[in-house]
Amino acid sequence: MLYLPHHEGVTQVPAQKRQHERYLVRVSCELTISGQTLHAEMKNLSTGGAAIVFARPLTVGEVVTVGFFLTQDGIEDADRVPFECAASIRWLKPAGDQRYEAGLQFLSPSKQQRELLRDFLKQAT
Repeated sequence: MLYLPHHEGVTQVPAQKRQHERYLVRVSCELTISGQTLHAEMKNLSTGGAAIVFARPLTVGEVVTVGFFLTQDGIEDADRVPFECAASIRWLKPAGDQRYEAGLQFLSPSKQQRELLRDFLKQAT
C-alpha cells in the first residue's frame, strides 16, 4: 500500500486551504446507499473525509455509510475495528471508463473513530 502526504502540486489555480491534511492511500472501501453495498477504492484520506473512485454515479449532498479497514503495510489488523461512518457526498466528477470520483465528508465521527484515523495517518507519515 502506498502512503504519501498529499500536497497541492504546481498549478495555475491557487491551492485551496484545507482544514485537514490529506494523505494519498489505496484502500478498498464499501459504501452503503439505501441498503445497497457499492465497492470503491479510496484515493486519499484525512481525518475529515476521503476521495474515492467507484462505478456508479451518486448525488452531491447524498448521505452514505462508508466502511474500510485501516491496514498496516496492506494487511488488515485483526485487533483493529473497521472504520465505519456516515458521510456526505461533497463533489462528484467522471473518472473515465464509466467510473466516478467523489469527495466524502465524514459526518459526526465519534471520538474513537477520529483517534483511529489519526493513529492510522500518523503511521502513514
